[in-house]
Amino acid sequence: MTYRWVNEVGMKLDSSDTSDRRSRTHLQHRLCMLAATCLSTFDICPEHILATLVSEEDFSIALQCAVIVHDNTLTSSSGDDSLYLTRMLSRHRRLLHHLEPILSESSPLVRGRARLLHADAYDHALARLWPGNHQGNSSNWRVLRKQNSRWISCVTSGGQEVHYDILAGELLVGGKPSGRLPQRIVDHATYKSVFGAVSGQICSQCSPAVSDLS
Repeated sequence: MTYRWVNEVGMKLDSSDTSDRRSRTHLQHRLCMLAATCLSTFDICPEHILATLVSEEDFSIALQCAVIVHDNTLTSSSGDDSLYLTRMLSRHRRLLHHLEPILSESSPLVRGRARLLHADAYDHALARLWPGNHQGNSSNWRVLRKQNSRWISCVTSGGQEVHYDILAGELLVGGKPSGRLPQRIVDHATYKSVFGAVSGQICSQCSPAVSDLS
């Protein structure tokens, strides 16, 4: 149910008037809360997690919600539910740390490389999070070396490198955000002076130039 609401609010946010900043901020706030609520389904006792996070769809939804929370967390919030959101995000970060060993679980080494057990689910999540991806599935997700083990990575059939931060929910395509710009960039004075009050939605053609503001 919450995942369906996440999709509905996400579509409404993408189609909303980019000049109405207050409306967009409100939708982003709601989307962040819904995605965090959806992921909190798996915030249970360790002995019960594997009975809840069981299907490929579950893993895909978990990754999608983590990315949505990351991309729609506002740098500042106000209102009656701001304290509630702060506490929810703290639990959200704790949950991602708790799920890291499960999300990064790999199969035995084959030809010197280990493939993530739920690579197909992550391919599905990537297709939902990156609608402009027409390069096919990768299914070659792997965990990076120990010093960067919080990141998993794959290369699409079109040669595009993708990275995902398990502990933060950050998704990078070619080293850059794949969809909506992070709020810290949209709120930056340079961004506002150049682009004004726009949505921060980026595409493959414009992402290199816009993301350089970071």
